[in-house]
Amino acid sequence: MKKKYSLRVQLILFLLLFVVAILGFVYLFQTSYLDDFYNRNKIKTLYSVGNDIVSYIGSDELDDVIDQTGMSNEVCVRVISNNEKYSYTGACTLRNLDNMTINMIASETLENGNEKLFDDFRYQRPFDDRPENVYIYSKLIKYNNEDVMILVSSGISPLNVTISTLKSQYIFIAAIVVVMSVLLALLISRFILRPIKQINDESMNLSKGEYDGSSIRTSSEEFDQLNDTLMNANEDILKADKARKELLGNVSHDLRTPLTMIVGYGEMIRDLPEENTEDNINIIIDEAKRLSTLVDDLIDISKIEGSGIKMDVKEVKLNDLLKSVYHQYEKYCKAQKIDFRLENLSDDVTVKLDEKRIRQVLYNFINNALNYNNKKKQKITLGAEELEDAYRVYVLDNGEGIEEKDLENVWDRYYKVDKEHKRHHIGSGIGLSLSREILKALGFRYGVESEVNEYSKFYFDIDK
Repeated sequence: MKKKYSLRVQLILFLLLFVVAILGFVYLFQTSYLDDFYNRNKIKTLYSVGNDIVSYIGSDELDDVIDQTGMSNEVCVRVISNNEKYSYTGACTLRNLDNMTINMIASETLENGNEKLFDDFRYQRPFDDRPENVYIYSKLIKYNNEDVMILVSSGISPLNVTISTLKSQYIFIAAIVVVMSVLLALLISRFILRPIKQINDESMNLSKGEYDGSSIRTSSEEFDQLNDTLMNANEDILKADKARKELLGNVSHDLRTPLTMIVGYGEMIRDLPEENTEDNINIIIDEAKRLSTLVDDLIDISKIEGSGIKMDVKEVKLNDLLKSVYHQYEKYCKAQKIDFRLENLSDDVTVKLDEKRIRQVLYNFINNALNYNNKKKQKITLGAEELEDAYRVYVLDNGEGIEEKDLENVWDRYYKVDKEHKRHHIGSGIGLSLSREILKALGFRYGVESEVNEYSKFYFDIDK
């Protein structure tokens, strides 16, 4: 197994490797390639000065330009004409060139296309036994029908002493840079790695909902945002855990109630033959259907949330759909003395939806109205109305209503405004949550309007 190192150690190693690489490049260029760079720069300067002098030939400023150029670029300049009318020189070795050497330079320059660089010229200074290596750049031009030769030269200084000095200096520079790199790594680890470690250590408790980032202090906005995100995630985990416990309790209650009824009536019919009546059998059947409905709804909501169910969208006449749903509840509501009404659109429009799933939504809306309407004169309206850009389908009741702070939460599974579990007369107890998932999957806008002790109106909009 590959050995792993802490982030601090990795940071120090990374900085050291980076520094060593940079210092290696600097050493290479400052020693091995220094001589090449120096010579190239000298040659470039000779060409540049030579071309600049050409533009001043015949000018009264030529003397001044030669002197200034010679001093500023550390080069020697000489201009020679056929009749020596133009003869200028800086304080340099070109002054002492004899005629034979000048003729040789002119001849080779002419053969080379009126421009040549002599990079191996050996110059012997007067009264000096050691010859000097110099670069000489020559250029031939015509001025007033006369041949003019521009000569620019520069001595080549040996760089051995300079390179040796740079090597000695390099050792001290490298030592200082390495020490500064380690200090920088430690500083970075203090201000960056420490909060990361604190957040990481604290996040170990995130799965338990025990993340506490209030004591973590950072100097970075990004780390503060990460800490806030984890704290929010911790709150969400606590809420989800609470919701899970409530869901298990509520589902267990809804499973236990019909099971108790089924077992109780089944034992009664077994032990008391005279109780084997149609009403008692129907009770067992109804409770079994309630169990089936609960299981089906749980399966459906699991599939929809996991994108495991596809919507069968077709064109449907909206009024016909509402009439069909209305007739499903008409007899039940009449028997319960509930004023159940239907308000259709004036025109029977055609819309695109999944009829089976929208029926589930409408059933859940109506069941919710039946379960939470405790008034003696109950009134429920199933209807549709035309908006500017959509058709709104709704279920309106005159029940106990919902407080504004609870409106967003009524779509959650088993959310109870009064936190007391009430046995549903019809439905599974997760109807509104399932309805929300169906409407989201279809892309329909949905919502609820309510006023306490006055009404509740659940609706969804189908775009035109």
